[in-house]
Amino acid sequence: MDGANDERYRRAKELAHAAAELPPGKRMAFVRERAGDDAALIAEVGWMLDAIEVTAGLPHALENPVDLSGLSAQAAAPRHYQIIRRLGEGGMGVVYLASRNDGGFVQQVALKFLNAAAEDSPALLERFAQERHLLARLEHPGIARLLDGGLLADGRPFLALEFVQGERIDDWCEEKSLNLRQRIALFLKVCAAVEFAHRHLIIHRDIKPANILVTPDGEPKLLDFGIARMLDEVPDTDRGDGDALTLAYASPEQVQKRRLTTAADVYSLGVVLYQLVAGRRPFQDLVTPHHLSSAIISGDFLPPSRSPRGDAASAAARAPVPADVDAIVMKAMRRQARDRYAGVHELAEDLRRFLEHRPVQARKATPAYHAGRFVRRNRLGVAAGVLLAVSTLTGLGVSLYELAQARAQERLATSRQRELERAVAFEQSMLEGVDIDAMGHGLADGERRQLGDRATAISGVGFSDLARESLDVHVVSHALDAIDGRFADEPLLGASLRQSLARVLVTIGSYGHAVRELQKVLDVRTRLLPAGDPAVLSAQVDLARALDLSGQFGQARAIFEAALAKAQALGPDDTLRTAAESGRARAMADSGDLIPALAAQEALDARLSSRFPASDPGLMQLRRERVATLIRLGRRDEARAIIEPLAAVSLRALGPDHPDTLDAQATLASLLNYRNEYERSLALARTVAAAHERRFGFDHPATLRDEDLVAANLVRLEQFDEARPLLEHIIRVRRQAQGDDQPDTLESMTTMVRLLTRTDDWAGATTLQQSILQARRRVLGPDHPDTLFAQASLAGFLSHEGKYAQALDLATTALAAQRRTLGMDHPITFGTLDLIARIHTQAGELAAARDVHAEALANRQRVLGTMDAHTLESATRLFEILERLHQTAQAQAIRHRYMDPLVAMDPATLNASMRDMRDGTVDLLTQYGNAP
Repeated sequence: MDGANDERYRRAKELAHAAAELPPGKRMAFVRERAGDDAALIAEVGWMLDAIEVTAGLPHALENPVDLSGLSAQAAAPRHYQIIRRLGEGGMGVVYLASRNDGGFVQQVALKFLNAAAEDSPALLERFAQERHLLARLEHPGIARLLDGGLLADGRPFLALEFVQGERIDDWCEEKSLNLRQRIALFLKVCAAVEFAHRHLIIHRDIKPANILVTPDGEPKLLDFGIARMLDEVPDTDRGDGDALTLAYASPEQVQKRRLTTAADVYSLGVVLYQLVAGRRPFQDLVTPHHLSSAIISGDFLPPSRSPRGDAASAAARAPVPADVDAIVMKAMRRQARDRYAGVHELAEDLRRFLEHRPVQARKATPAYHAGRFVRRNRLGVAAGVLLAVSTLTGLGVSLYELAQARAQERLATSRQRELERAVAFEQSMLEGVDIDAMGHGLADGERRQLGDRATAISGVGFSDLARESLDVHVVSHALDAIDGRFADEPLLGASLRQSLARVLVTIGSYGHAVRELQKVLDVRTRLLPAGDPAVLSAQVDLARALDLSGQFGQARAIFEAALAKAQALGPDDTLRTAAESGRARAMADSGDLIPALAAQEALDARLSSRFPASDPGLMQLRRERVATLIRLGRRDEARAIIEPLAAVSLRALGPDHPDTLDAQATLASLLNYRNEYERSLALARTVAAAHERRFGFDHPATLRDEDLVAANLVRLEQFDEARPLLEHIIRVRRQAQGDDQPDTLESMTTMVRLLTRTDDWAGATTLQQSILQARRRVLGPDHPDTLFAQASLAGFLSHEGKYAQALDLATTALAAQRRTLGMDHPITFGTLDLIARIHTQAGELAAARDVHAEALANRQRVLGTMDAHTLESATRLFEILERLHQTAQAQAIRHRYMDPLVAMDPATLNASMRDMRDGTVDLLTQYGNAP
């Protein structure tokens, strides 16, 4: 052949094969549309179509009776089938409409035979038998049933299938002008049939519109399992039947003849879905098998929304395709099987999520996207929530205006002023209540109740996070932006409204935003009111609190002190004075001045406890802060004596879900962690974290604080696989919200350092610890307890690298500063002593190590007690050094006093920390010939 004729032949062959996939009545119209006015090409394609029919040994024209008598289709068994007409032809078989007549029982069936060429192929005969075997397993309303099968009188195999009188699914959708949602609903029924086959370990491998017929009553039926196979069979390449596929709907792994899984059917379903929503196949313009195969393997195709639509397509097929559907189709058709949906069930679930206006898993889960889906499916609820928020803000503004008038006009009665103040407080609290519970958690619970068994589909949505963000961005911020314009002539009234909204921002954890708004409030009041006016003091206290919560301890402390200097003129029970005093003490503790902070808290506690009951919210908050200071000072027994009854009082007076109760439990969990009771601490921290997440969302600072404690306990309990992703998420969120240098962020990074060392990533731990120390120095200063702790930790890493002199210098400098700021009896100083002794040991300076270990042991024994885990830690280390120095008598004295009582304990009664300590002690004694 010359080049031109060769090209014509290839073109004709491609058109003939493409036309053969269509119903016979549509083939030549398709050919004429593609060939245009090329009469010679049309004639050649027609000849090829006739040749394809001849290979089946049957006439081409459907209107002619088939050249078979009823006898030629008679089975050896007493079953009689009479051929009526030919229905179609597949890769290896020919299908006829036939009637079955057995003793008066008449039934129309689809009778399938091997074509003439396939009868001589052992592989195709085997596959035909396999189809019968597979269909016998499948009883599903969406799959054409196997009715009969066997051998004809002449020995030819046959299958009698349920005759499905219907149309191809794509033609049905066009003729019925189904809209997008109707098409997806119909497609979901196909998914159910394919999923049923997969549950029976069968993959279809040839899913296409021609194999999905829709009955007159609108029910789709999946046909032709001729090339299906069991999942546990050998790959196609081993059976020699890899070419038995429809290329336009084949997955990349089918084209490349690789081993197949259910992901191949997921891909083919994606192509069918693409065709249903876009009105055309993804690679429809590619007609050569080579180019089509290359395109499938590359995975490079336009999403349905960008696929060109022909004028011939129906209005429904030309309708815009939503981004969600684009994402679903693209995920189902990913080039790599592992990147597609895990199964047909997951594909169907995402389509149902689209139909129900829920976020689909195929799209990136951005807050804006989730919020959009949330609003769309809850239009009435969101509208009601916005209306409530607007009405609350309006009422708040009116009340504040009247309150300002009451203060400006002394003629108004004091009782009226109190009423207005209560109204403002009530409306502010209502707005704070709307934020998470009404807009997030409550709606989430309603969604889960409606979904029932499918509630897991929304478990990762984060309703409370969305509600909090929506309240900040769309309600509070909107109101704040309007204040300057609407209250320009009443700046003090505007400041009061701004302060109320800023308090809402504090409640939902938007500390940085609250700081900016409160600074504006303070600027207005400082300019227009006397310095000692209660309104000025109120703004100062709120601003200082927001600064402290955001980690800006120095600024918070300075503003608290400025407010307290003016508040001293108020009565001892005045709430502003109390708030300034307790806030200053908290800021002092956060700044590292723990001892004076504790003294201030104790004095304030003594004064308030004589005036208020133990259940007073302000007194309970002060005591929680006092416990936190005691914990940081290492006075664990005193802390426990306060926090356990306080938690009980909170639970009894306020209930299990009240914020004060949860804070008390979180403080107790922190104390338990510090006491090495990691299992109890973990359980309690999980409970509090779950409650805070329900109310505020996962990314709220309170929830992150609790989850950070969960992670710290997991690390201590060596549950690293769970701890690592949790820590990574916490650090990422805290960095995004507050920056790398924020103290809470650095605290989480410190826990990550501990995890890295426990998993032997010393290089990563050292690098991270160096960055933590630098940030601590920048933010907190060189003598802050957290900075000194970070400095001592870095010394340990330097010692591990063999840099003993540098490590010893860092550690001894840290110890001197710790003793100066924390006192001689703080447990952290004993830990630094232990570190110095270990540096001496690693440097080979055993005598120096012995002396320092002995000092650490004596201090821990005196302050913490004989059987404290840290005391026992010092004892075992001193024992080992004494043995290495051959000072056996002294070593035995240590053993008898500390180690033998530990070994004698029942391991079942010990927590994880003490069990590890006991096991290590047993190993150490055995190593030195002192086996217990």
